[in-house]
Amino acid sequence: MKKTRLLLFSLFWIALVADCFLIISHHDEYRLYTKTLLVPILLISIYSEALTTKHKRSYVLINLAFFFCFTGDFLLLNDADPSNFIFGLTSFLIAHIFFIIFFYRLKPFTAKYRIFLFMAGVSILVYVLCLLFLIWVNVSRQSLEIPVAVYTIALGFMMLTAIGTIKNKSLKRLSANYFIPGAAFFILSDSILAYIKFSSAFSYGGVVVMITYATAIFLIAKGAIIFLRK
Repeated sequence: MKKTRLLLFSLFWIALVADCFLIISHHDEYRLYTKTLLVPILLISIYSEALTTKHKRSYVLINLAFFFCFTGDFLLLNDADPSNFIFGLTSFLIAHIFFIIFFYRLKPFTAKYRIFLFMAGVSILVYVLCLLFLIWVNVSRQSLEIPVAVYTIALGFMMLTAIGTIKNKSLKRLSANYFIPGAAFFILSDSILAYIKFSSAFSYGGVVVMITYATAIFLIAKGAIIFLRK
């Protein structure tokens, strides 16, 4: 099992390096074989590691979340097409809803931690509002206010539920090492992508987006595998 895990995780990072190389060399037409390989590798890892898990509902939720990440990856390969961008954004929105349910099941919100959750929520809200402020002019020009706002809210709520898992004493280390950093890298990746698309592109921006995105899904997947094996 350890050898299988090592092989799959190695293939994941090799696929990421190959995808970054294609971005740098401007061979986007071949990214169909690299970018869209990342999530399936993680899904195979989850399947092979946690098939006999007792956490059946969490197993289904995390698989659905990653499935919609995969469809989002596929659709956003050509995000210059407005319809592809909307459908890709919708796929990732659905993925985040499943991530939210997955994290919330690990530790539901309770009145006991209301101050902690309130402070975390305010911090996330401030970040989200700053991001929207930076990109809103071009978002408005493309008439994408509603989908972008809804997606950003879902992304922020996913971060909040991930942070909330730290209050589950039995999952504290798992939360701190995987779930919270994974959610944070997801926000970072999407923030950079939004800035590039709606504000200003920068050198190797696509590479930065892929590295942060890959780190996000890898950490969440690895954390989920450890939890499902408990």
